[in-house]
Amino acid sequence: MSAMPIRWKVKPILEAHETSTYRFWKASELSRDVAYAIANGTHPALDAGVIEKVVPYLRDLTQNEALQIGDVVEYVGERA
Repeated sequence: MSAMPIRWKVKPILEAHETSTYRFWKASELSRDVAYAIANGTHPALDAGVIEKVVPYLRDLTQNEALQIGDVVEYVGERA
């Protein structure tokens, strides 16, 4: 089974709150490669372990803005 084709939408949230990818990486406790790939929108996977680290960090960053999964990732259709 291949990964669901998604695009992470974290970078605009970080930029809106003047937060660096480095800070996101350190605070989220993700691996460096995963944090940077998510921030750049290139991480190909969506799994519970990653979401459990990303969403709480973003809620803290945005002072508990009501973020939904669609604010963080988007489905980009079938792979060719």
